[in-house]
Amino acid sequence: MSLILHIPHASTHLPEGTLGDFLINSAEIKAEHLRLTDWYTDELFGQGYPASHIIQASCSRLVVDVERFPDDEREPCARVGMGATYLRTSAQKIMRTLSPARREALMQQYYWPHHARLDQAVAERVRALGHCYILDAHSYPTGPLHTHLGTNLTPEIGLGTEGKHTSQDFRDFASGFFRQQGYEVGFNVPFSGAIVPHAFIDQDFRVQSLMVEVRRDLYMNQATGQKHDGFQRVQATLTEFRQKLVAGIAAPQV
Repeated sequence: MSLILHIPHASTHLPEGTLGDFLINSAEIKAEHLRLTDWYTDELFGQGYPASHIIQASCSRLVVDVERFPDDEREPCARVGMGATYLRTSAQKIMRTLSPARREALMQQYYWPHHARLDQAVAERVRALGHCYILDAHSYPTGPLHTHLGTNLTPEIGLGTEGKHTSQDFRDFASGFFRQQGYEVGFNVPFSGAIVPHAFIDQDFRVQSLMVEVRRDLYMNQATGQKHDGFQRVQATLTEFRQKLVAGIAAPQV
Protein backbone atom coordinates (compact mmCIF):
# COMPACT_ATOMS: atom_id res chain seq x y z
CA MET A 1 0.00 0.00 0.00
CA SER A 2 1.55 3.29 -1.07
CA LEU A 3 -0.38 5.70 1.18
CA ILE A 4 1.17 6.91 4.45
CA LEU A 5 -1.13 8.60 6.95
CA HIS A 6 0.73 11.32 8.89
CA ILE A 7 -0.86 12.48 12.17
CA PRO A 8 1.34 15.10 13.84
CA HIS A 9 -0.91 16.95 16.30
CA ALA A 10 -3.41 14.54 17.88
CA SER A 11 -1.48 13.82 21.09
CA THR A 12 -1.72 15.64 24.43
CA HIS A 13 0.97 13.48 26.02
CA LEU A 14 3.61 15.34 28.04
CA PRO A 15 6.43 12.84 28.61
CA GLU A 16 8.04 12.55 32.01
CA GLY A 17 10.67 15.23 32.43
CA THR A 18 9.11 17.76 30.04
CA LEU A 19 6.57 19.33 32.39
CA GLY A 20 9.32 21.15 34.29
CA ASP A 21 10.12 23.20 31.18
CA PHE A 22 6.80 25.05 31.33
CA LEU A 23 6.34 28.45 32.95
CA ILE A 24 2.55 28.28 32.72
CA ASN A 25 0.37 26.36 35.16
CA SER A 26 -1.58 23.16 34.56
CA ALA A 27 -4.83 24.99 33.81
CA GLU A 28 -3.07 27.09 31.17
CA ILE A 29 -1.47 23.98 29.67
CA LYS A 30 -4.92 22.39 29.49
CA ALA A 31 -6.26 25.48 27.73
CA GLU A 32 -3.40 25.38 25.23
CA HIS A 33 -4.09 21.74 24.52
CA LEU A 34 -7.77 22.52 24.00
CA ARG A 35 -6.86 25.26 21.54
CA LEU A 36 -3.94 23.71 19.67
CA THR A 37 -4.44 19.94 19.64
CA ASP A 38 -5.85 18.52 16.42
CA TRP A 39 -8.45 16.66 18.41
CA TYR A 40 -9.43 13.15 17.34
CA THR A 41 -7.62 13.32 14.01
CA ASP A 42 -6.25 9.85 14.74
CA GLU A 43 -9.83 8.54 14.91
CA LEU A 44 -11.22 10.72 12.13
CA PHE A 45 -8.59 9.82 9.54
CA GLY A 46 -7.27 6.51 10.78
CA GLN A 47 -10.33 4.36 11.41
CA GLY A 48 -9.61 0.88 10.07
CA TYR A 49 -6.22 1.79 8.60
CA PRO A 50 -3.22 -0.44 9.41
CA ALA A 51 -1.02 0.96 12.18
CA SER A 52 2.04 0.06 10.09
CA HIS A 53 0.95 2.71 7.56
CA ILE A 54 0.42 5.48 10.14
CA ILE A 55 3.16 7.82 11.37
CA GLN A 56 1.88 9.59 14.48
CA ALA A 57 3.69 11.97 16.82
CA SER A 58 4.39 10.40 20.19
CA CYS A 59 3.90 13.56 22.25
CA SER A 60 2.09 16.87 22.40
CA ARG A 61 3.04 19.61 19.99
CA LEU A 62 3.64 21.77 23.10
CA VAL A 63 6.76 19.66 23.64
CA VAL A 64 7.95 19.44 20.02
CA ASP A 65 6.02 20.21 16.85
CA VAL A 66 7.16 17.68 14.28
CA GLU A 67 5.38 19.53 11.45
CA ARG A 68 7.67 22.57 11.71
CA PHE A 69 11.04 23.03 10.04
CA PRO A 70 13.83 22.22 12.51
CA ASP A 71 15.66 25.48 11.80
CA ASP A 72 13.84 28.54 13.17
CA GLU A 73 15.36 30.64 10.40
CA ARG A 74 13.33 28.63 7.87
CA GLU A 75 10.17 28.31 9.95
CA PRO A 76 7.70 31.24 9.66
CA CYS A 77 5.84 30.21 12.82
CA ALA A 78 9.01 30.69 14.86
CA ARG A 79 8.44 34.44 14.48
CA VAL A 80 5.56 34.13 16.94
CA GLY A 81 7.38 31.70 19.23
CA MET A 82 5.77 28.60 17.74
CA GLY A 83 8.52 26.91 15.77
CA ALA A 84 9.56 23.31 16.32
CA THR A 85 9.86 24.04 20.05
CA TYR A 86 7.15 26.42 21.26
CA LEU A 87 8.17 29.31 23.50
CA ARG A 88 4.87 31.19 23.51
CA THR A 89 1.23 30.25 23.91
CA SER A 90 -1.50 30.78 21.34
CA ALA A 91 -2.18 34.11 23.12
CA GLN A 92 1.54 35.01 22.90
CA LYS A 93 2.24 34.58 26.60
CA ILE A 94 5.72 33.23 27.40
CA MET A 95 5.30 29.47 27.82
CA ARG A 96 8.89 28.22 28.10
CA THR A 97 12.45 29.40 27.88
CA LEU A 98 14.76 26.74 26.45
CA SER A 99 18.51 26.83 26.42
CA PRO A 100 20.13 25.73 23.15
CA ALA A 101 21.18 22.51 24.87
CA ARG A 102 17.66 21.80 26.16
CA ARG A 103 16.12 22.53 22.77
CA GLU A 104 18.58 20.18 21.09
CA ALA A 105 17.81 17.46 23.65
CA LEU A 106 14.08 17.72 22.92
CA MET A 107 14.70 17.64 19.19
CA GLN A 108 16.94 14.58 19.49
CA GLN A 109 14.44 12.75 21.68
CA TYR A 110 11.17 13.54 19.90
CA TYR A 111 11.59 15.40 16.58
CA TRP A 112 14.29 13.50 14.76
CA PRO A 113 13.04 9.98 15.65
CA HIS A 114 9.60 10.92 14.28
CA HIS A 115 11.12 12.10 11.02
CA ALA A 116 13.34 9.04 10.83
CA ARG A 117 10.20 6.87 10.97
CA LEU A 118 8.54 8.97 8.28
CA ASP A 119 11.64 8.98 6.08
CA GLN A 120 12.00 5.21 6.35
CA ALA A 121 8.32 4.52 5.63
CA VAL A 122 8.33 6.73 2.55
CA ALA A 123 11.68 5.44 1.26
CA GLU A 124 10.52 1.82 1.59
CA ARG A 125 7.45 2.51 -0.53
CA VAL A 126 9.37 4.42 -3.16
CA ARG A 127 11.84 1.52 -3.45
CA ALA A 128 9.13 -1.13 -3.55
CA LEU A 129 6.41 0.62 -5.56
CA GLY A 130 8.15 3.48 -7.32
CA HIS A 131 6.07 6.13 -5.53
CA CYS A 132 4.49 7.12 -2.22
CA TYR A 133 1.52 9.28 -1.26
CA ILE A 134 1.19 11.07 2.10
CA LEU A 135 -2.09 12.18 3.64
CA ASP A 136 -1.20 14.85 6.20
CA ALA A 137 -4.07 14.84 8.74
CA HIS A 138 -5.04 18.00 10.63
CA SER A 139 -7.87 20.04 12.09
CA TYR A 140 -8.11 23.70 13.01
CA PRO A 141 -10.18 25.95 15.31
CA THR A 142 -12.68 28.52 14.13
CA GLY A 143 -11.01 31.45 15.92
CA PRO A 144 -7.80 32.82 14.37
CA LEU A 145 -4.34 31.76 15.52
CA HIS A 146 -1.15 33.79 15.19
CA THR A 147 0.09 31.11 12.80
CA HIS A 148 -2.75 31.71 10.34
CA LEU A 149 -1.80 33.16 6.98
CA GLY A 150 -3.49 36.51 7.53
CA THR A 151 -6.75 35.48 5.87
CA ASN A 152 -10.32 35.54 7.09
CA LEU A 153 -11.18 32.48 5.02
CA THR A 154 -12.21 29.48 7.12
CA PRO A 155 -13.31 26.69 4.76
CA GLU A 156 -14.83 23.55 6.21
CA ILE A 157 -12.06 21.59 4.52
CA GLY A 158 -8.71 23.25 3.89
CA LEU A 159 -6.39 21.47 1.46
CA GLY A 160 -2.68 22.25 1.70
CA THR A 161 -0.39 21.64 -1.26
CA GLU A 162 3.39 21.43 -1.64
CA GLY A 163 4.47 22.50 -5.13
CA LYS A 164 5.16 19.62 -7.50
CA HIS A 165 4.69 17.20 -4.59
CA THR A 166 0.94 17.78 -4.98
CA SER A 167 -0.02 17.02 -8.56
CA GLN A 168 -3.00 18.66 -10.24
CA ASP A 169 -4.71 15.27 -10.37
CA PHE A 170 -4.24 14.89 -6.60
CA ARG A 171 -5.65 18.39 -6.01
CA ASP A 172 -8.61 17.82 -8.30
CA PHE A 173 -9.45 14.43 -6.81
CA ALA A 174 -9.48 15.79 -3.24
CA SER A 175 -11.39 18.99 -3.95
CA GLY A 176 -13.91 17.18 -6.13
CA PHE A 177 -14.53 14.51 -3.51
CA PHE A 178 -15.17 16.89 -0.62
CA ARG A 179 -17.31 19.24 -2.69
CA GLN A 180 -19.44 16.32 -3.83
CA GLN A 181 -19.95 15.51 -0.15
CA GLY A 182 -21.29 19.03 0.41
CA TYR A 183 -18.25 20.62 2.07
CA GLU A 184 -16.86 24.08 1.43
CA VAL A 185 -13.26 23.62 0.25
CA GLY A 186 -10.31 26.02 0.16
CA PHE A 187 -6.71 25.63 -0.96
CA ASN A 188 -3.85 26.70 1.31
CA VAL A 189 -6.13 28.63 3.69
CA PRO A 190 -5.91 29.25 6.57
CA PHE A 191 -2.76 27.09 6.49
CA SER A 192 -0.60 26.06 3.57
CA GLY A 193 1.77 23.27 2.64
CA ALA A 194 1.93 19.53 3.19
CA ILE A 195 4.67 17.48 4.80
CA VAL A 196 7.36 15.91 2.63
CA PRO A 197 10.37 14.10 4.16
CA HIS A 198 13.56 16.15 4.22
CA ALA A 199 15.38 13.73 1.92
CA PHE A 200 12.72 14.04 -0.80
CA ILE A 201 11.42 17.61 -0.71
CA ASP A 202 12.00 19.43 -4.01
CA GLN A 203 14.13 16.46 -5.11
CA ASP A 204 11.92 13.46 -5.82
CA PHE A 205 8.37 14.13 -6.97
CA ARG A 206 7.44 10.49 -6.88
CA VAL A 207 6.59 11.44 -3.29
CA GLN A 208 3.20 13.17 -3.33
CA SER A 209 1.62 14.86 -0.32
CA LEU A 210 -1.64 16.60 0.58
CA MET A 211 -2.67 18.23 3.84
CA VAL A 212 -6.31 18.00 4.87
CA GLU A 213 -7.46 20.46 7.55
CA VAL A 214 -10.93 19.86 9.01
CA ARG A 215 -12.60 22.80 10.74
CA ARG A 216 -13.22 21.60 14.28
CA ASP A 217 -16.73 22.93 14.76
CA LEU A 218 -17.86 20.29 12.26
CA TYR A 219 -17.22 17.49 14.74
CA MET A 220 -16.60 18.78 18.29
CA ASN A 221 -17.50 21.34 20.91
CA GLN A 222 -14.45 23.57 20.91
CA ALA A 223 -15.16 24.90 24.40
CA THR A 224 -15.17 21.47 26.04
CA GLY A 225 -13.20 19.25 23.66
CA GLN A 226 -16.08 16.78 23.44
CA LYS A 227 -17.29 15.21 20.22
CA HIS A 228 -20.76 16.19 19.04
CA ASP A 229 -23.28 14.64 16.65
CA GLY A 230 -21.31 15.72 13.59
CA PHE A 231 -18.36 13.49 14.44
CA GLN A 232 -19.64 10.35 12.75
CA ARG A 233 -20.42 12.16 9.50
CA VAL A 234 -16.93 13.69 9.31
CA GLN A 235 -15.30 10.38 10.21
CA ALA A 236 -17.30 8.52 7.57
CA THR A 237 -16.39 11.15 4.96
CA LEU A 238 -12.67 11.00 5.74
CA THR A 239 -12.67 7.20 5.81
CA GLU A 240 -14.33 7.10 2.40
CA PHE A 241 -11.87 9.69 1.08
CA ARG A 242 -8.92 7.63 2.27
CA GLN A 243 -10.36 4.43 0.84
CA LYS A 244 -11.06 5.99 -2.55
CA LEU A 245 -7.62 7.58 -2.57
CA VAL A 246 -5.95 4.23 -1.90
CA ALA A 247 -8.07 2.51 -4.54
CA GLY A 248 -7.33 5.14 -7.16
CA ILE A 249 -3.65 5.81 -6.54
CA ALA A 250 -1.44 5.55 -9.59
CA ALA A 251 2.18 6.43 -10.05
CA PRO A 252 2.52 10.23 -10.41
CA GLN A 253 3.69 11.65 -13.69
CA VAL A 254 7.13 13.14 -12.99
